[in-house]
Amino acid sequence: MPNRRSTIFAIVKEISGTNSPLFSSISMKNIQKEIYSFIHERMTTTYSGEIFCYSGQKIPSYNENPIWLISINLYKMNQLTNNFCLSIAIIENNTLIQGCVYDYRLNNLYYAEKKKGAFLNGQPIYRDELIRLKEAEIRIHSSFLQKEQPLNPSYQRVRMAELPTALETCSVAEGDADIFMTMNQIPHEFAAASLIAKEAGVDVMTLEGQELCWNKVSSVWCGVV
Repeated sequence: MPNRRSTIFAIVKEISGTNSPLFSSISMKNIQKEIYSFIHERMTTTYSGEIFCYSGQKIPSYNENPIWLISINLYKMNQLTNNFCLSIAIIENNTLIQGCVYDYRLNNLYYAEKKKGAFLNGQPIYRDELIRLKEAEIRIHSSFLQKEQPLNPSYQRVRMAELPTALETCSVAEGDADIFMTMNQIPHEFAAASLIAKEAGVDVMTLEGQELCWNKVSSVWCGVV
């Protein structure tokens, strides 16, 4: 059986870039369906017997075969809508062992394997610093925040999160933010990124301070404070 990491990287390579043949005949509004079909075709042939669970599908609490959690999240950035985030998490023996997050907009590939570190475009990422809360850059998925906060330094550090959960979590892992918080997220959205953040030295848990579970809807807190 081919190495899962190599397979994931090959799939990302096929869908990356403006010249990808995958996008030659489809519009962005159909991109989720087309990429899901593309991945399913590649994966089920190579990894027969493994469980592929796409966003919106019920996640088995436990299965003796490896489980893949796969999500594609479209998002808008700077008035541009042709952006998406692909997340792939692999669970084996009830343990999250691999995570991949791909940002089509920036062509950034985040990857982590349990106890083997986290990487951005092949380069190791790790945060070994602790930030004081009053100095931390904070991103929150919340309707209580406005996109344009008052021109006060303390408010300017706390911003509404604009990216999908997976990318906001990876932003903390690479150092673009120090804290990210969100509520009621499905595992397809946070599982892969949570492993990347942990392997990069970032604390990841629920807002209640409990361990984040890969198979349950949850709040998410990650940070270096």
